[in-house]
Amino acid sequence: MKIKSYLKNLTPYPPGKTIDEIRRELGIAGAIYKFNSNENPLGPSPKVIEVLKTYLSEVNHYPEASYIELKKALAKKWEVSPEQVVLGNGSDEVMEFIFKALIEPGDEILISNPSFLMYEKFAEIYGARVKKISLNSDLKHNLPGFLENITEKTKLIFLDHPHNPTGSVLNRKEWESFINSLPEEILLIIDEAYGEFIDKDFIPLGIEFLKKGYKVIILRTFSKAYGLAGLRLGYGITFLELAKVLDSVRQPFNINLFAYKAGLAVLEDKEYFEKSIKIVKEGRKYLTNELTKLGFKVFPSQANFIMVDFGEKADKLYQKLLKKGILIRPLKAYGFSTCLRISIGLPEENEILIENIKNILNG
Repeated sequence: MKIKSYLKNLTPYPPGKTIDEIRRELGIAGAIYKFNSNENPLGPSPKVIEVLKTYLSEVNHYPEASYIELKKALAKKWEVSPEQVVLGNGSDEVMEFIFKALIEPGDEILISNPSFLMYEKFAEIYGARVKKISLNSDLKHNLPGFLENITEKTKLIFLDHPHNPTGSVLNRKEWESFINSLPEEILLIIDEAYGEFIDKDFIPLGIEFLKKGYKVIILRTFSKAYGLAGLRLGYGITFLELAKVLDSVRQPFNINLFAYKAGLAVLEDKEYFEKSIKIVKEGRKYLTNELTKLGFKVFPSQANFIMVDFGEKADKLYQKLLKKGILIRPLKAYGFSTCLRISIGLPEENEILIENIKNILNG
């Protein structure tokens, strides 16, 4: 047996720990507050819970292989044809479809440094070379840097928007200038995992460029604003030619029955969606104001998290909060050694976080 040489040093993606894992490892019996995984603090939609109960007795059957009703619902939402929608077991799987369909060993992909780790992982798995473009001084995607690094081997460009972990975004003028400068043979992947939380009119969504005829694919997920992280459901929207190819490399029944039905249910729950967005926007503002008043730099964010520079206090705060069952995300691995990323929680959770930070600083 000969393993592909470029897989020998591959390490798995490091997933966030579950509450049960944290309890076991830290021996915490009380409440645990997860500000580290960008999950929806509301819990699932009541409509999702009801539909899952309804279909419990049908798990012995395969789901509908075409998933046509969910495709139609998403097509209606975005005003595209159902054939332009590609469904995945999380948006990660749609990413992998792209690599399966378009990448050959030796091809290049361009990503920001830092960005979502799975872009690089898939490149390693499929033998592609990764070029990392450092963020600019505003901690945004360095679009001129991307253009300067394009070669004849460049096949894909990944841009997470809003960016993770900074929460930064690009305005319409920046996007238009960049897309108009891209060679036609390069596919631009706009990863909008946090797109629902954008609230500025001058920040465009990728669908705008797809409808103008640009060669892009927009990735979306049900894990954040729709509260279905545990069911793994995502999708891509792209031009018809690419959508057909991506759908052809998809395994049959790649979406489980519960994810399929839950996706349909939560799309109909407008009240839940609006409440989710409201909680994030108000919590984002509250945490930004409170942490700024404490003297810390909070970077502007259009996502369901904020990145905060705690300076020399970062490690101490992280460790002491962890012992209290309050989890936030250290960003040393992303190159921000004094920064922590904080997911937006429920109002009462955000208040508990701020109270504990104040107590640690005054202790």
